[in-house]
Amino acid sequence: MKSISKKLQIIVLALIILGTVAACDWGKSTTIINKTDNLSQKIKYSGKIIFNEQQNGIDHISDGGYLEFDENGRGFKAKNDAYGKINYEFDGDSKVNTLSDDQKQFVAHAVKAIIKERAKLRPEHK
Repeated sequence: MKSISKKLQIIVLALIILGTVAACDWGKSTTIINKTDNLSQKIKYSGKIIFNEQQNGIDHISDGGYLEFDENGRGFKAKNDAYGKINYEFDGDSKVNTLSDDQKQFVAHAVKAIIKERAKLRPEHK
């Protein structure tokens, strides 16, 4: 009887682990590329990205998630640190979590562009 109970516990545990791994979407990312004569834009993200109410900044990025934005050679990468703060890396420079006015404006521009491009991916726009 103990043997069957132990085997059942192992099977249940394996199913729970399998379900958790399947729900994580590890390695899943989205990339959007736009190119015209005057615009070269690349948006890449993974995980859950939450923008602020004003839609001009990032409130949260899920653990392991990131956001990359590049437009005409200017860009940034954003991801959470171990303390839940968002770290930004602009054009390959060192990481910062307090933005200058110019950086805030660029992030605001990026957020608006990302919202616009993500809306195009929704079924009602196809």
